[in-house]
Amino acid sequence: MRRQARSIRLNHDGTKTPNSCGEFSIREFAKASLIELIAVYMQKHNPGKLSVSTDGIDALRQAQVPAGTKRDMLQMVARECGPEALLSIGQEIDQVTYDPVWRSALRSESPAVLFDKWHRFEVFAHSSNRVEIDPITETQARFRRSATGGAAPTPPENLLICGLIIGLLEGIGCRGLWCDMASQLGEPVRIRQQCDFCLPNNPAKLLTNNWTIGWQGHSISKAIDPPDNSSAQVDLPPVKDASLATLLKTMTDLMMLDVARQWKTDELASALGLSTRTLQRRLTQAGLSFSQLVRLVRISEACRLLKSGDISLTSIGFCAGFSDSSHFSRDFRASVGLTPSEFRAFQ
Repeated sequence: MRRQARSIRLNHDGTKTPNSCGEFSIREFAKASLIELIAVYMQKHNPGKLSVSTDGIDALRQAQVPAGTKRDMLQMVARECGPEALLSIGQEIDQVTYDPVWRSALRSESPAVLFDKWHRFEVFAHSSNRVEIDPITETQARFRRSATGGAAPTPPENLLICGLIIGLLEGIGCRGLWCDMASQLGEPVRIRQQCDFCLPNNPAKLLTNNWTIGWQGHSISKAIDPPDNSSAQVDLPPVKDASLATLLKTMTDLMMLDVARQWKTDELASALGLSTRTLQRRLTQAGLSFSQLVRLVRISEACRLLKSGDISLTSIGFCAGFSDSSHFSRDFRASVGLTPSEFRAFQ
C-alpha cells in the first residue's frame, strides 16, 4: 500500500522519541497491532485511502505507539469509509494472528476467558480507556467504555473497540451474535444482526460507549491451531510413579494450549476429568502445589518467547499469563535469577 503521510519514529520499547515537550506517558499509547489491524482492513477493503502512515511501526517489537496515531487513523476511516467501517475492522482479526496477543485472545475457550484476558491486557498496557464488562447471562454481556483519567474515548474509538470485541467473540466460536448500542433517543439501537452491521441514519445520536452483546450459543473454535513442536517444554520434577508422571505431562500440555488463561484448580481438574481434591492430592504426591505448577508453565512460556527476540516484554508477560508487568518481572527473576531483559540479552 502506498503511504503518503510522514513516518512515526519510535524507540525499540515502543515509546516516541522525546522532544522539547518532554516524555509521553505510557497511558497515552495504543496497541501497535491495533494500528496494524486498521491498516489491514483498509488495504483489503479500501486500498489507496489510508492517508495516515504506519511506516516505522512494528507490531511485534512495539507493544505501544502514540494514541494520537490511532485517533488520526480512525478519523480518516470514518471520513473516507463511514462509521460502519469502524465496526467492521474487528472482522479482520484473523489476519493479525501473527501477533501473540491476538492469537492468545482467539485461543480463549469461552467468552468468560476472553473477557478476563481483555481486562488483564488493559492493566498490562496501562490503558487510559477501559471496558467494564458486566456478564448478564451465559450468553449476554453489557459493556461500558470510560476513561481512567484524561479525555473520554472518542466515538470512533468506541466503535472500533465494540467491533473488535464482536470479532473476537465470533472468532472464538460465538454464533448468532447481536449487538444493541445505547441511544440518546432512549431505546437501544441494534447495530449487529445476522453477520451485518447497520447504523442508523444519524449515528451521532448513539451513545457509543455503552452497548450490549448477546449470542445464541458457543462452540470452541478450531481457527487457531494448538502450539506446535516449537512450544515451550516444561521442566517437571522427576517422579517414580509412571502414571503420575504421565498425568503431570497431560496437565502441562493442556495448560500450554492457552498459557495466557488464568487457570484455576477446578477448571483444570474438570478438563482432566478429575475432582479438584484428586488433582490437588496428585500434585502433592509429585511435590508440587497448583500455584507452583502454574508458575512452571508461565516461566517456561516466557523463556520461549524471550528467546524469539521479536516480541515486546509487555506482550510476553501477558501471553505467559502474568497479571501485570511487575508480577512478570518479580516471578521471572525469582525463578531464573535474571530480569526478563537480562535473560533476553544472554540469548
